[in-house]
Amino acid sequence: MEENARLNGEIVGYWAEVVRAYCELMDAVIPHLPPAEQSLYHRLFRLSHVQRSGFCKCRYDDLARLCGLSLSTVRRAVKGLRAKKLIKTVWESKTGTTFVVQLLSTLPHRPAFLPRRGTDTPPPLSQPSRPPVYDAFSPEDRALFISCKQHLGPTRLNELTEQAVEWLTERCDGDPEAFSDDLLRDKVDELIFDDVFGADRRKPYERLFVHLYQTINVLSS
Repeated sequence: MEENARLNGEIVGYWAEVVRAYCELMDAVIPHLPPAEQSLYHRLFRLSHVQRSGFCKCRYDDLARLCGLSLSTVRRAVKGLRAKKLIKTVWESKTGTTFVVQLLSTLPHRPAFLPRRGTDTPPPLSQPSRPPVYDAFSPEDRALFISCKQHLGPTRLNELTEQAVEWLTERCDGDPEAFSDDLLRDKVDELIFDDVFGADRRKPYERLFVHLYQTINVLSS
């Protein structure tokens, strides 16, 4: 009886810590991550801290399957989480990759991508090198484009992002880290642009996306 009571106490204490860490993750971190990084961070948390460990070993192929994402998108999400200091990775050829999964409460400093306490908007990790393409649209077309983009919903936006990652990765010799976030943003916007605008409305702006193909040619050469 005493042993059972001790074990019950350990389990309660352990799960209380897991719930606390998960609530911190959901409230303070997840809202500031793009959908693919949300999915991956959730999964890595499940494979590490829920298993009483600060790290886990997993192959990228398995993570793609578990997260319901393409392999290229997982690689891109890993890059994003590393940049945000939420994970560290050590690649091992035979056993996959070791992911050290950081929690906000265990980091020595508050990550730069999170908003300062008492504010709602996170500062950007870096200033974009170029403005979004739709800045060159007419006021009416820009308003229409932004409205349509905002109403896509996270599922559709994630689908378009995956398409963009796949397209860019294929043209960068299979390297999902070879292209910038600005280029990824512009490719997603091009996909939305093709869906939102009819042929006549697209015509004045088609040259605005030429840089995608010119830059890719440079990266892949």
